[in-house]
Amino acid sequence: MNWRFVEPLKSEKLISDYEKKIGYTFPEDFKACVRQNNNGYPENKVFYSLKGNRKRKRVFNLLFSFNKDDTPSIWNYNDWQGRFRDWFHYSNGEVENYVAFAGDPFGNLICFDRRTNEIVFIDHEQLGTGAERIANTFTELLDHLKNK
Repeated sequence: MNWRFVEPLKSEKLISDYEKKIGYTFPEDFKACVRQNNNGYPENKVFYSLKGNRKRKRVFNLLFSFNKDDTPSIWNYNDWQGRFRDWFHYSNGEVENYVAFAGDPFGNLICFDRRTNEIVFIDHEQLGTGAERIANTFTELLDHLKNK
């Protein structure tokens, strides 16, 4: 798959430093993607989330950058006390089980579930009602991205 507007990762150490900071180790397939496509936009963007029996069409907009001075940077997006900075006003922002690594064009997040490494979607308008399952692994998410 092609990625656009990639910002080269300034150092691979940024990934391990971030993992230490948040107390979570990213899966290897994700780290390999970041090394090649940091801060990039995938050419194929459409995927589906599942909540109960309801399937919803979603969009993968941007992989957050691991470079500290890029915008948006994974480093300054979260406070890593279990809250997403932009969402403090929603349910106290408590989302401690999730690690956001990407977003959609509407301010929603694509995250790893820290407990299972599964990929989930969190709709900021539905915060508090649970995450929507996307894929078992990061590679599965990438394999399911479509053009439309």
